[in-house]
Amino acid sequence: MNSDWNEYLQSTAPQETHDAATDNQMADTSDIICNLSQFGLIVIAGDDAAAFMQGQFTNDVDLIDENTSQLNGFCNKKGRMIANFKVFKYQGNYFLSVKNDLIEKSIQHLQNYVLRSHVGIQDVTEQLIHIGVSGDNAVSQLSEFIKDINTELDSLSYNDDFIAMCVAGEKPRYEVFCSLEHAKTLWDKISQQNTVVDSSAWDYLNIQAGLPLIDASTSGEFVPQMTNMELINGVSFTKGCFTGQEIIARMHYLGKLKKRCYKINIETDNKPNNGDKLFAENARAGQNTGAIIQVEKNPDSGYDALAVIQIADTDAQLFLNDADGPKITLKELPYSFEAK
Repeated sequence: MNSDWNEYLQSTAPQETHDAATDNQMADTSDIICNLSQFGLIVIAGDDAAAFMQGQFTNDVDLIDENTSQLNGFCNKKGRMIANFKVFKYQGNYFLSVKNDLIEKSIQHLQNYVLRSHVGIQDVTEQLIHIGVSGDNAVSQLSEFIKDINTELDSLSYNDDFIAMCVAGEKPRYEVFCSLEHAKTLWDKISQQNTVVDSSAWDYLNIQAGLPLIDASTSGEFVPQMTNMELINGVSFTKGCFTGQEIIARMHYLGKLKKRCYKINIETDNKPNNGDKLFAENARAGQNTGAIIQVEKNPDSGYDALAVIQIADTDAQLFLNDADGPKITLKELPYSFEAK
């Protein structure tokens, strides 16, 4: 995190602090603002940037313009997803909002494919502050900083000072990018109206929205379809070749998908970890049925998570870590498993 931004946040922190259950309850029901320090930002620039990304990314980069953002990802040669992220275009350059612990790995992977292309790839996390604003009044609040805020999912609203990306959620939800000084101005204004919550509350809202953003614990573990990427506009099967595309397309057209991403609740008072394994009651000894992508406290009971699970085991009783671990209950996602 930008050290000056961190110092500013520390200086403005309220005396009263909330636990995760309270923060997530606020995220469900109220107007909130939070620092999104769990994400970093990569910029891809140059005359060949779009063509380069088209040869690496799972989605159709040619559909991105300066009024839209896009869910996307890139994979290894085996079709396993190394990272997934939201990407947007601003002032002719492309920006990738990636989990912080995948920034270095992502840049290293992409650099391997640059070759002679006129492309530059850089970590610009320190240069732009990343803030989340969510709630019924998010649009009117942000309209004080950007006129004519777009309310369509995945839209981009911007001016010379601010970028606001509309993301999935039950309530209006925006990720805002801006300079340090403009971030202070926005925070000073909106934090007087909204509840300030921890950044993990944003991950909780991503879980509720069924948005499976992987981190280092599950990087390289899943093909995109296992995380429902093709159901939430994160994969194009018509854009042409990209690294891992042959395996991903074969699974789509010829194969039978054996794993899916589900929303679950885990009956425990202790927070599980991303990457923790799940087991079914009928599983062979030592054989897991899936893994957690991300997990956060449910305000009422236990922990909610997004997890990749063997479809065949979803009718069985599931447990965390082993057959003696906490019980798991499947919850409903906000979208269907029927492909679009």
